[in-house]
Amino acid sequence: MIKLFLLEKRVYSFHSVVRIVHSIDPNGTVIYDKNGRAVIKQAKLHLGISHSGDWAVIGVGEEPLGVDVQKYKGKSRDFIEYITGENDMAPPQVCKIWSIKESYVKWLGTGWIGLEPDEIVIDFNTQKVYGAKKSAYFITSEIFETYAVSVCSESSSILKERIFFQ
Repeated sequence: MIKLFLLEKRVYSFHSVVRIVHSIDPNGTVIYDKNGRAVIKQAKLHLGISHSGDWAVIGVGEEPLGVDVQKYKGKSRDFIEYITGENDMAPPQVCKIWSIKESYVKWLGTGWIGLEPDEIVIDFNTQKVYGAKKSAYFITSEIFETYAVSVCSESSSILKERIFFQ
């Protein structure tokens, strides 16, 4: 079970995260870990947070998860090649790929430390993403025709999920 919450970035705050967590588990305490990530202490829930453009996405699930939202923006050819290995790709596809890779490194909990984007391989047929250390499943969707949202988890049960917001 994964619940996603979409908030306007201007109203997103630590307090909004706490309210969302308490709506699911009143005993869940949101704290920041040593890496600066918001986590849920004393609950059997995991937390993922991302923001881009005008929106923030908060994900809460029973398994560790990574969540990412990206606004479609024109990118330089160098950046596109750095992310995708290709030098010409439409912004929606670049955004989707970047969002999946970002959700993967957030799921790992390491961020980009020790990883390069070309070391992460996405298989759209199996909805799996592979890195040097681990592989995971992902789901991704477009919202508002200008954003990509992705969620990554080790559990294949994520493939039964659909991205919709509470």
